[in-house]
Amino acid sequence: MRRKLIIDCDTGSDDAVAIMLAALHPQLDLVGVTTVNGNVPVENCTDNSLRVLDFIGRGDIPVYEGLNRPIARADFPIPRAIKKSTGIHSKELPIPPARSRKRDMAAVEFLIETYRAATEEIALVPVGPLSNIAAAIALDPKFVERVPEIVIMGGAHHHGNVTPSAEFNI
Repeated sequence: MRRKLIIDCDTGSDDAVAIMLAALHPQLDLVGVTTVNGNVPVENCTDNSLRVLDFIGRGDIPVYEGLNRPIARADFPIPRAIKKSTGIHSKELPIPPARSRKRDMAAVEFLIETYRAATEEIALVPVGPLSNIAAAIALDPKFVERVPEIVIMGGAHHHGNVTPSAEFNI
């Protein structure tokens, strides 16, 4: 049986690799991708996610756009990655434009509804800021009970986003 999962991300080149691996792995079933404002604006994250899925022939996997700002800090400084728009967190990945389109439903709504309706376990894999997850919990406190497993990526070592210890994901 294939393991179901949802990736919640701020897609630059690093998250693109996670999406590709999950979408193409024979033992995984990528149910959906949700995007969140992070190292690049959420609109770019969504476009990058769509580009990646189309590029690998998996445009059938739905992409849902999430929050366009942090939950609690509207004045968060712009990370160097956004200012430079190069490197691991590119605003636009250097692959062909997306042919598929994001879904109309918002990412937070998709997360809440998917886990409410789930009859099988679906792992949640946030590899970007946790804003969508926090919003889902705030809107539906039982969300925590419905998610059987969360696999988080985050941390900084020597080079954070804004300071040496800053980490956008945690």
